[in-house]
Amino acid sequence: MKMKLIIFLTQYILIPAIIIPFLSLRSGNMFGLFGIVFYYAGFIIARFKQWIFLPIPIIFCLWFWYTYGFGARDYVTIYFVCMCAGLFIQYTVYEYNKYVTKILPEVKTNQEYNDKIDVMNARIAAYKKNNPSKKVTQEVIEQIRTEIFFG
Repeated sequence: MKMKLIIFLTQYILIPAIIIPFLSLRSGNMFGLFGIVFYYAGFIIARFKQWIFLPIPIIFCLWFWYTYGFGARDYVTIYFVCMCAGLFIQYTVYEYNKYVTKILPEVKTNQEYNDKIDVMNARIAAYKKNNPSKKVTQEVIEQIRTEIFFG
């Protein structure tokens, strides 16, 4: 299974369409389905990097918990967790894509270059072995390099 498909299923189907409704049904309260909206709100904040909007729910939740006390089954807490899940999932996908597109292709390119250098050194050694009386000149090295890198 491709990683993009796994990411798509996790972001758009698993959490908002399976986990949040399952937990709402399990608790017997359908108001938990509003968690899907809060999941996508966190998702949009992280997706479009609108971090300026993040302190608003954090300050509200901290005020609510200070005033009324923290409760794991409060709607405020549940919705805040849903929003944080959207933030976390999108930010994780962003970091994964940044890693895959920025770091791995460079390593792959460097590995290909190193492999070509090894092949070039092997051909130069084979040339020396096949022609012991001839000297390896710059023209011979350029010819081998051109065949390997551009041929």
